[in-house]
Amino acid sequence: MLAYVLFGILLLHDLWRPEAAYWYAALLEDGGYGRLSTERAAFLIRETDGTLTLQPWRDRAHRRASFRGSVPERTIALLHTHPRHDVRPSAHDREEARRLALPVVVITPDAVIAAMPNGNELLITTLER
Repeated sequence: MLAYVLFGILLLHDLWRPEAAYWYAALLEDGGYGRLSTERAAFLIRETDGTLTLQPWRDRAHRRASFRGSVPERTIALLHTHPRHDVRPSAHDREEARRLALPVVVITPDAVIAAMPNGNELLITTLER
């Protein structure tokens, strides 16, 4: 039980790190700052040395990004953009968070919000304009 609590503390800390914010901004830029009708998605990975890296998904599908294959080792969250008007995680995002036991982070120009595996939503940050 203690291992799960420690993992949760580390995970939440990682989602607020400046490195994570850098990757949120990079993915948001790639996604056209919420003006495009397509999503951009990536895995946020904590490397063995503690740094955070991004592994973008190759799929640039219209509307909803998708990934086929295995989640990379050391993945701590799934990140993806939403259109500007759609700031909250969808029902599908919440379902995937529960299924994969990983946060699914929604990035828009206005906010970064995570659907957590326990069904809750977590406001990571609001973005300045």
